[in-house]
Amino acid sequence: MVGMVEEFSRRLVVGWVSVPKGADPTRLTLHLNDLQISATYATADSAMSGAGSALRSATREAAPDADPVLAHQWQLPMIPGPDDDRRNSRQEIRTFSFRVRGIWPYVGPRTRITVRLDGRPLPIYRHGMYLSPPKKGRKSIEELKRLFDEGYLMSQYGTVLLSKKLDVDWQDAVMALYHRTQKVVREAFGYDVFFIYGTLLGAVREGGYIGHDMDFDAAYVSRHRTGPEAAQELCDLAMLLIEDGLDVDTLPNALHIVDPANPDHRIDLFHTYFDDQGLMRFSFGVAGSTDFHESDWQGTEEIDFPGGRGLVPGAAERMVAHLYGDDWRRPKPGFNWNLDRTDQAREAILTTAQQNKAYWANFYARNAYTSGSTFFEFINARDDTPGTIIDIGCGDGRDSCAFATAGRSALGLDQSSVGIEHATAHAAQLDLSDTCRFLVCDVSDVDDLGKALDEGVKAAHEPLMFYLRFFLHAIPEEVQDGLLAAIDAHARPGDYFAAEFRTDKDEANKHVHTRHYRRFQNAVEFSARLSGDLGFEILHEEEGTGLSPYKDEDPVLYRVVARR
Repeated sequence: MVGMVEEFSRRLVVGWVSVPKGADPTRLTLHLNDLQISATYATADSAMSGAGSALRSATREAAPDADPVLAHQWQLPMIPGPDDDRRNSRQEIRTFSFRVRGIWPYVGPRTRITVRLDGRPLPIYRHGMYLSPPKKGRKSIEELKRLFDEGYLMSQYGTVLLSKKLDVDWQDAVMALYHRTQKVVREAFGYDVFFIYGTLLGAVREGGYIGHDMDFDAAYVSRHRTGPEAAQELCDLAMLLIEDGLDVDTLPNALHIVDPANPDHRIDLFHTYFDDQGLMRFSFGVAGSTDFHESDWQGTEEIDFPGGRGLVPGAAERMVAHLYGDDWRRPKPGFNWNLDRTDQAREAILTTAQQNKAYWANFYARNAYTSGSTFFEFINARDDTPGTIIDIGCGDGRDSCAFATAGRSALGLDQSSVGIEHATAHAAQLDLSDTCRFLVCDVSDVDDLGKALDEGVKAAHEPLMFYLRFFLHAIPEEVQDGLLAAIDAHARPGDYFAAEFRTDKDEANKHVHTRHYRRFQNAVEFSARLSGDLGFEILHEEEGTGLSPYKDEDPVLYRVVARR
């Protein structure tokens, strides 16, 4: 058997071995000097780029993102490899990967890092038979060995942590969160929430947690038959979990759920469903080669598990084979979804709009402001600011209430029912209910937006202001086009327009909140559109930093005030 390590970054090691077709499972080990820190099995019939390393595209059958740096131009052009990024051999090519982000504090220039096959090091591209890091870490291999002796190991993400088999505090915390989530889902939809992915694999193969696992995975079977319907149901479920007081991060194909009282532990909740052909589908994907049919589903059964009791599918082993392949009984700490995924129900992935809706509901449930923004202060201080404000994308009513406190009338619009609920309660608390009103309004719904603007304009006998703070960069371009068209249709002579948003000059900067959609647009182009097609006179505009600093962030913003 031969092979090599083709990529070795600070996060990921990727390589391949060539073996006779049908050979026994190929086990690779990772060593720091003589200390073995991890082991995995190579996977047959996979492209190198599937590993999703920092050095290559994460997409199968894609070319590398970066060519190697060559010392002499006469070395160009390099002869390209196969189009599908696989490796040539008369035998069977099997690929492997290790996550290594946690090893660097323990190694240095005198450390020999090797990947071994049958005890023999494989060559490492551009390094030779071993890699020695150029910089010395703060700790030593001896310290790492002591941790391993105490039950620590390399996690599936390459960090050093206490084995989940031994971490009793973690077991208790995630099981409590699982039971709480299970209760919400059952009461709302009548679904069983059962173990899935790594948690199910551990339950079936080892009777407990997999030591190197990083999280707790659960799922439910939706009653819907199409991906978009199942995705919408997951979005609805996120809203219910937020309402129950949980902190929910809504990802394209799962919910990350945290109890705010215990923020260091989370569970992941996945949605699955049977399609019209009776096949079980997962938006996150599977790594097996066999189908799981509706006729295979035998409901769930309760089992004893570390930290409590939980549900597993009745046909648990068949489910695990569907998720991980027929070799699921062999531990693979180097398992990599980008490398091993064989199928994915992409039609069941949540849309950006669905993720945004859940994100802002979660944000408003966790955050509250007691004063207006810096943009409110700027607008409120202007002598020409009218007495009526339509606050589009008002969120929790922060600036709407501030305008009402300053003696103006305000109508706040936002798609987040959680935000509007908080805004209405805050206005009542400040005794502003007569001058500060709120409506749930989805600006992407042209009819809904038109009705809300009709109500706002009819109530204002004097000029009013369409006010949009930190909103235009939070909606897609096509939604902004519809919104500006609606404002154009409703704005009367003398009405004002005021907006503040992030520009394309802020795109590369570090941001405090990173879990929601952002779109960075050009300030000059927006200004030209506002004064051209929309017929507003620019009264004030500026682009720069210092307008709305927040924590460690000082974004590049565009401010504009205009009048029709």
